[in-house]
Amino acid sequence: MAFKRGDTPQHIRDILAKLQDEATDFNRIRCPLCGWHPTPANRWTCVDTAHPEHFTGGCGQVWNTFTTRGMCPGCAHQWRWTACLDCHGWSLHEDWYESEDDESGPPR
Repeated sequence: MAFKRGDTPQHIRDILAKLQDEATDFNRIRCPLCGWHPTPANRWTCVDTAHPEHFTGGCGQVWNTFTTRGMCPGCAHQWRWTACLDCHGWSLHEDWYESEDDESGPPR
């Protein structure tokens, strides 16, 4: 919390609460590059990032990006890209979510 840059506005807290209330099915989330499945215990950090996100203004928040569908709870930045904690490759955040009828998935 020491890195947090002020309070999160109420409307952002409301959006994040709604996203966190929806059950996150981690069995249907995997890296599009290597097939690694994150767990609820995994954490990402909101930091300045060059390629591919090109984001400056990271707030230092640490959280599980999949519980908020990529929105930082500290500064409300909507991350378009997510780094894999296993292969370290970057993929579009939405590409991590498998659909109900997606049986093939990425290579293992």
